[in-house]
Amino acid sequence: MAYYCNKKGTADSYKQIDVRYMQREGFLTEGRKSYWTWTNTRTGQVVGRVNYEVRQDSLCISYNARNDSSEAWRPYEYHVPLTYTACNYGGSRTWAKCPHCHKRVAVLYLSEALACRSCHNLNYRSQQTSKGLWQDRDRMNKVREKLGWPLIKDVSFRERIKPKGMHWKTFEKLCQEHDLYERRFLVGFSAGLDMSIH
Repeated sequence: MAYYCNKKGTADSYKQIDVRYMQREGFLTEGRKSYWTWTNTRTGQVVGRVNYEVRQDSLCISYNARNDSSEAWRPYEYHVPLTYTACNYGGSRTWAKCPHCHKRVAVLYLSEALACRSCHNLNYRSQQTSKGLWQDRDRMNKVREKLGWPLIKDVSFRERIKPKGMHWKTFEKLCQEHDLYERRFLVGFSAGLDMSIH
């Protein structure tokens, strides 16, 4: 049975254990015992730590976690099976099996539970930004359809022409609604361009 969070969060707000990185760095040697820490890049303070032990075809991960500072720390331990697929030019790629849904994944995400992105109900920040952006564009286009204006594609130019037979009060209300979605769309679109440039 899978572990699911109710609210959709972003993958980059969670601590991650990437078995591809561990394989690249040679951390998956059988018998290896070590730990992994996460630090706050601004303060340099350690904000998380897990201990791990590499066993035959599995990774034993243990850590302490709590929901908030008023709770006591609780110990957690997961035995994560490792699987392998052959690469086209020799060698093999290591994958982890999610402890909850048993799906083969490259990255596990850590909160109280250790699970894959699907089980934690996560998406990427760019997906959330894009979703809101295109929803605003679609809503704006629906208002444009009511007003008989051309739909937005690559440009935002329009003439403010009231459709024949429409009351001025309705027209003004639709214009306000349109302008709200247009502003949100253009701000989100500009932010997306800034992210892609840097």
